[in-house]
Amino acid sequence: MVMPETEQYIGTRAIELPEPSADKLNVLPLHSGVLEAADFVRGHFHQKFRAREIAAHCGLSRFQFSRSFHAVFGITFREYLLRYRIRAACERLLAGDTPVTTIAFAVGFHDGSYFARMFRRYTGVLPSQYARTHAAQPQA
Repeated sequence: MVMPETEQYIGTRAIELPEPSADKLNVLPLHSGVLEAADFVRGHFHQKFRAREIAAHCGLSRFQFSRSFHAVFGITFREYLLRYRIRAACERLLAGDTPVTTIAFAVGFHDGSYFARMFRRYTGVLPSQYARTHAAQPQA
């Protein structure tokens, strides 16, 4: 599944994945390690992992990683991961043939009600409403 990297519109809201700020990467070389975090998310968003594991993957301490990621992307790593997972869920909900709970687990959520809350926070609708709305619309 290939997902667009800019934004995806759902109702009146857009789920944006910010691009790294090049000017900040040029100023502080320490920040360049966080670019690996975005790549890691693309390949492992469905898995459970801890902040210290992703920081180690990027060659940074947890504190350095947290500060650097926010400086480069303008949001926290947790926020980035949540947005990515919700976008992945939207892609799967468009197919319309998989139960919402199955999709929640497939994109890295381990609690269906937490998934529904986060989905609604980012999209403005519940996952089931999103699936029904988009199933009723013809696909282009």
